[in-house]
Amino acid sequence: MPDRPADDRLPPDPAAARAEAAALRAQLRHHRHLYYVEAAPEITDAEYDELERRLLALEARWPELATDDTPTGDVGSDADARFPSLPHSRPMLSLANTYEPGEIDEFVTRLRRDLTGPSAAQPLRLTVEPKIDGVALAVRYRDGRLEVGLTRGDGRSGDVVTANAATIAGVPARLPDGWQAAFPSPSPHAFEVRGETYLALSRFARLNDERAEAGLEPLANPRNATAGTLKTLDVEEVRRRGLSAFFYQIFPLPEPDGETAPDLPDHTAELVALRALGLPVNPFLRVADDAAGVHAHLAELQAKRDGLDYQTDGAVVKVDSRAQQLALGATAKAPRWGVAYKFAAEEATTVLRDITLQVGRTGVITPVAELEPVLLAGTTVGRATLHNWDELERKDIRVGDTVVVAKGGDIIPKVLRVLVERRAGGERPLPPPDRCPVCASPTVRREGEVALRCGNARCPAVMAGRLRHFAGRDACDIDGLGGRWIDFFLERGLVRDAADLFALRREVLAGLPGWGEKSADRLLAGLERARRRPWAAKIFALGIPQVGVSTALTLARHYRGIDELVAATPGQLADLPDIGPVVGEQVCSFFAGQDGGERVAALRAAGFFLEQEELPPAAATVGDTWFSGRTFVLTGTLESMTRTQARAAIEALGGKVAGSVSRATHVVVAGDKAGGKLDKARELGVEIVDEAGFRARLATEAGVSGDGAGDG
Repeated sequence: MPDRPADDRLPPDPAAARAEAAALRAQLRHHRHLYYVEAAPEITDAEYDELERRLLALEARWPELATDDTPTGDVGSDADARFPSLPHSRPMLSLANTYEPGEIDEFVTRLRRDLTGPSAAQPLRLTVEPKIDGVALAVRYRDGRLEVGLTRGDGRSGDVVTANAATIAGVPARLPDGWQAAFPSPSPHAFEVRGETYLALSRFARLNDERAEAGLEPLANPRNATAGTLKTLDVEEVRRRGLSAFFYQIFPLPEPDGETAPDLPDHTAELVALRALGLPVNPFLRVADDAAGVHAHLAELQAKRDGLDYQTDGAVVKVDSRAQQLALGATAKAPRWGVAYKFAAEEATTVLRDITLQVGRTGVITPVAELEPVLLAGTTVGRATLHNWDELERKDIRVGDTVVVAKGGDIIPKVLRVLVERRAGGERPLPPPDRCPVCASPTVRREGEVALRCGNARCPAVMAGRLRHFAGRDACDIDGLGGRWIDFFLERGLVRDAADLFALRREVLAGLPGWGEKSADRLLAGLERARRRPWAAKIFALGIPQVGVSTALTLARHYRGIDELVAATPGQLADLPDIGPVVGEQVCSFFAGQDGGERVAALRAAGFFLEQEELPPAAATVGDTWFSGRTFVLTGTLESMTRTQARAAIEALGGKVAGSVSRATHVVVAGDKAGGKLDKARELGVEIVDEAGFRARLATEAGVSGDGAGDG
């Protein structure tokens, strides 16, 4: 826990401590970005917490090392520049993590010690609930109608995901009549609920079955899939994914006169109110008055864990009384009245039969353990990640070893340790390969990296990974081009790289085994749409190392086209938000290198016009604009942006978006093939603007030049 950082084996002098602290801060920021922004963590929560504890210990020993922006002083951020943001009505903090039963005892002891005055005279009651392994969500209602949905963001402001939140099971657009009865009289006009959105395990399995049938890569795990879904710009895809939610907190918002109704008296009363509103609440709630009772409830929850239809990696233990919560207060990043107890990763013992090698789209060669199948966390597993050769050497993992494996939420579990005492003498280590297992090219290791790579930019495995990335939903979103067809095209020599896709001919595709005219037309239509994808999506599609969706959008906002981006210097890139010197160097190295330069030239020649999408600036604020206070209806197909992007742009500039045309509608934005809504607007005399007019208004109000912008 952050209150008790480990302090053993600290560096002997301030200089060594300063160097280690700088390295730890860089690692923590890297892993936060992967977890919150890219939804692709590389390490477990426990491993992250160990890094943070080490930094806390250094800062406690040498306080001058604690910088203003130290990761130990704030919560992580899932902020995404593609969405407008709003301040939270109250800080949205995270909970401190504990892993040992004794830390629960210490937590309860500390609560009794810190409660003084009137709050100490009240009996201490503690609640125990499952910790859902999902994504935090805040939802506001006003007069019974859904007003806004927000992510955690940085804890102070969150991304506006209202349209996506409205698709979640249990988040009604309108509350049932009589909802006011859930509150003591007088009921508030507006209130906020907070909870966790997640993908049910059964739904997650069905989605991966569907993806396998379509030849697509499986979703990595439910938590990452939830994070990616909530930040998807296509609201219909969010609806199709089928997110669920559990809510656990509710509080009134300020009234028009500035007054705010009091909070409910305790956490259990909050859950009663949430149920009365018809909002989903987790059925497992236990109450204890001491540490022994908490331990009993934790054991009960852990025993039920495998039978649940959602991922839970532990339990949340809270003080029930709101008055006691206020008395205990909070640090800058976590309340003092609650803690998350993380269950130990489930373990199993098996035999490591072989170690195979995988080559990814960046050429990284990863060793993978092929296991004797074993039942773990309710599923049979036969593979485990081994990360890299430094990991193999550190754990002394050998083919033939008896190993302990754990599943901490990922689809592929990890090898925890080797049972050395069971070795019979025939086990053999796997040395790092000097040649790629796919193309036999020499392997390379870049300075400062632990990863071993294939040195051949045209390695078939690298090319397959690149094409999967290029065709993916957040990149070119090419309908009809799943992973198995990419492999098929490569094997037949029909394509070598992304640019070759645009040279595929209908008659050739239609004559392929398993294909026909319909399949060919579907792929060709998807490729044509890829030419018109947003500029940020095209940057992401290039597969630049360390450039994820959010970073690509930052680059798109600051560089008008591929020529400007290629000409950018490392220093210019490093000054951009969320870029920094490391990513800036990666971007420049990509374009300066022969392979990256050839890719860009080939795509340009193929008509993949890399131009800037027109977007409102990331820091767009609501003010006195043409959009302010007006209600908009979107109809027809917009060529230059999705409806979700258009909605976000309108809301960022102070407008509202409705689903139907009425006398309360101010403007109808009419795209291609607009239908009945356009007719209704004409009938009622509502102002109508076409896509060009809408884009011009966005450019004017958001301060974005419209000259040459967009690739539609």
